[in-house]
Amino acid sequence: MSKVVKIPEEYWPEIDALPGDLAFIARGLEQYLPGSGVQVALILAQVFKGQPLYIRGIEELLLKIRNDAIRKEYDSGVKVKELAFKFDLSVRWVEDILAREEQSPAEKQMRLF
Repeated sequence: MSKVVKIPEEYWPEIDALPGDLAFIARGLEQYLPGSGVQVALILAQVFKGQPLYIRGIEELLLKIRNDAIRKEYDSGVKVKELAFKFDLSVRWVEDILAREEQSPAEKQMRLF
């Protein structure tokens, strides 16, 4: 693992002056971490210097978070119809999520005998 040098802010380039995809990354980060896009891009450039980088999506994690939130709210007394509206899902889909979440890992496993 390479050493990351903390670059003083006065040396940070403007986003458009960053080389290659770093400008694209910094712009994207700025939307969610205002003022930190260039800094994070510079750290990534040092840690992954010269490496092709593929960033995989986290859809499965986001679905788990959503499904856990649905389960938690349902268990606290929120109605299925309200959950469907809140999470922009159909009532049937919320019912399916709740049915899946109720099964223990042993129940999800197929039985051989």
